Amino acid sequence: MVELSWAAFALAAAAVTLAALVQSGAGLGFGLIAAPLLALVDPAFIPGTILFLGTTASALATLRERRAVNPRLTLAGLSGRLPGAIIAAAVLTAVSPALFQLLFAVLILAAVALSLKSPKVPPTGPIVFVAGVVSGVMGTLTAVGAPPFGIALQHAAAAELRATLNAVLFLGACLSMAMLALFGAFGVADILRGAALVPFAVLGFALSGRLVRHPEAPKLVRPAVLALCVGASVLLIARALLA
Repeated sequence: MVELSWAAFALAAAAVTLAALVQSGAGLGFGLIAAPLLALVDPAFIPGTILFLGTTASALATLRERRAVNPRLTLAGLSGRLPGAIIAAAVLTAVSPALFQLLFAVLILAAVALSLKSPKVPPTGPIVFVAGVVSGVMGTLTAVGAPPFGIALQHAAAAELRATLNAVLFLGACLSMAMLALFGAFGVADILRGAALVPFAVLGFALSGRLVRHPEAPKLVRPAVLALCVGASVLLIARALLA
């Protein structure tokens, strides 16, 4: 495992804290924030370490609002996430690191586009299943699997949206890590890299209580998160092309 400088570690810690705060408070956002920023710090963070870190924020948020979880939609989402994760793990092991970085950045921009252009769809089982397949591919390759679910569940009540999203993302990330491990793309190094940053994910969760209670939080946070994602993704694309 590559040692990080203090400056790089501080940037990674800040990114994880902010990502966990937004994820816990809004139901999604961990991968959108953490993935492009941590990829700039060290490409080895993606996708395994970020998936590992994302489970912390999602698990804590799910426990906090467990009574609002919709079991039917959670099961539908996970049913789709499994085949998507298998496809993505196979792709990841077949491409070069440079090509993967380029693919990663393009998929992050696609996630931003999905977040901006959200078609109105009802949160039915089949719709959430399809979202699960797309999320499985995107989430396993980039650790950003929330936007498809965000679209599918956008008309659910706020508490149900947050709780169900976090439940699906937690269990879905576990599935993605299992598939990556099966293909030799996730291991002890990813866990150790993530373990050093877990306290900052917990800190972000602890700070999210006020965000959950703020009715204007989604409108305040969303533009800043998306702008941050676009900027980081453009830098990643430039770095991949120059490499």
